Amino acid sequence: MSGTDGMTCNKCLCRLNSWDRRLSKTLAYRYPLCEKCIADEYGMEVDFLRARMETYFGMRPCLGI
Repeated sequence: MSGTDGMTCNKCLCRLNSWDRRLSKTLAYRYPLCEKCIADEYGMEVDFLRARMETYFGMRPCLGI
């Protein structure tokens, strides 16, 4: 699941990484979005979305993101 496969966000067309794809799959998006676009849809900051995902799903991005 590397970010080198050329997948892009369905909304802003930025390149997706494995965290974006994992987040999209967890939230049952039909087409993957980047975490910024997902946070915008939920009306929250990216850091708050990450904290929420860790609290409720036990998911967190790698330290490099």
